[in-house]
Amino acid sequence: MLKVYNTLSRNTEEFVPFKPKQIIGMYVCGPTVYGPGHIGHARTYVAFDIIRKYLEYKGYKVKYVVNITDVHDDMIKEANKQGITIFELAGKNIALFMKDLSALGIKKPDVMPRVTEHIKEIIEMVKQLQKKGFAYETNDGVYYSISKFKEYGKLGNVQVKKSVTGTRVETDKYEKENPMDFALWKKSKPGEPSWKSPWGEGRPGWHIECSAMSSKYLGEQFDIHGGAVDLVFPHHENEIAQSEATYGKHPFVKYWMHAGFLNVNGEKMSKSLGNFIIIPELLAKYNPKVFRYFISSLHYRSRIDFNDKAMSIAEKNLEKWNNLIQELLNAQGSGAKEIDSLIENCRKEFVKHMDEDFTLPNAWASLYDFQSKINSLLSERKISMENSEKILAFLKELDSIFGAFSFEKKEAEALPRELMAMVEKRTEFKKRKDYAQADKIRAELLAKGIELFDTPEGVKWRKIQ
Repeated sequence: MLKVYNTLSRNTEEFVPFKPKQIIGMYVCGPTVYGPGHIGHARTYVAFDIIRKYLEYKGYKVKYVVNITDVHDDMIKEANKQGITIFELAGKNIALFMKDLSALGIKKPDVMPRVTEHIKEIIEMVKQLQKKGFAYETNDGVYYSISKFKEYGKLGNVQVKKSVTGTRVETDKYEKENPMDFALWKKSKPGEPSWKSPWGEGRPGWHIECSAMSSKYLGEQFDIHGGAVDLVFPHHENEIAQSEATYGKHPFVKYWMHAGFLNVNGEKMSKSLGNFIIIPELLAKYNPKVFRYFISSLHYRSRIDFNDKAMSIAEKNLEKWNNLIQELLNAQGSGAKEIDSLIENCRKEFVKHMDEDFTLPNAWASLYDFQSKINSLLSERKISMENSEKILAFLKELDSIFGAFSFEKKEAEALPRELMAMVEKRTEFKKRKDYAQADKIRAELLAKGIELFDTPEGVKWRKIQ
């Protein structure tokens, strides 16, 4: 039984889709493409990629939507700074974003709607809100009246009277009935991109886009809405107010899921601190599979700290799995009867933990226990080719979710000359039947992370750390 933490109820709930036998609707807020995506985006989209793939692993069919914000205050500022149009700016950054998603092993969303391609739907939604009395026009735009929506604040657990204004978007001050009322449509200023509307030339406010596009592709109610935790208020709060007021259906989204914050070297990422990392810089320094492994080892809701030490640990842990895979690709042992039960028990433990709101640290603990048992059987030369095929099939099954392991068979790596000399010296001691000296060298090599195996075909070795 799958359970997910719902930000709206602030409880872990059994996952029961609106229409259990049909496709799950899943919408995750995408980037504002005024520049390259950053490492916080990478964390969020890898985390939700893993969630999406686990749902598919469980047998659900998922329609996955990620929007692109290609008209926005930040877009206009950056385009003016570069002396280009917002459309040119969006074009190059969307291409880069798609390249980054692919490099990170993220499965392409089923739909990636752009704001500028959905102006008609946005205008229609604003018209409906105005008609129903939830919106009003001023000299500079159309605003949503939060006082008309009685449940405003329910997602972010915000007491409206005690709140102050302040969002990512520049706060408009003209004729607003309430400081917290937010723009649905902004009337154009000189030099700004604009579209025709019943309220004159203008462009959408930030929040309305997701309400309009999610309903177009997933319906007036759908199952999962995700994004980074900083979107809970006001962005997702405003989406609820807009969508539930427009369609009169509650809840607009059944399960709200939010990925936690990402810090860099213990501090909030910011350009002023010099720790702002864009995805191309991340990929230039680290193997994307190591980053996926790092993210997959942590709970999606946890606050995480990105630093070189954490990535080094992830790299070493991933290397252990890839070394195990190489051992399995070359296994020629006698055969172990317990392989089927080991795989089945591990699968059950893995699913049990993942079904508890995708608790990845506990899920990995069960996988590491499995890894240890398989390594022991390999050391005892009890893994046959048939055993190996079953274990590798299971690891590929898991990797359909994680996208981190490497299954390509590699040529045997040569030992460094000084270590090879120790192996040869040990062989000489064994020929002389000086087993004490042979065992001493074997222990020295083990301390250096090299495990030796005496086989009918000669001495074999593997790295263990």
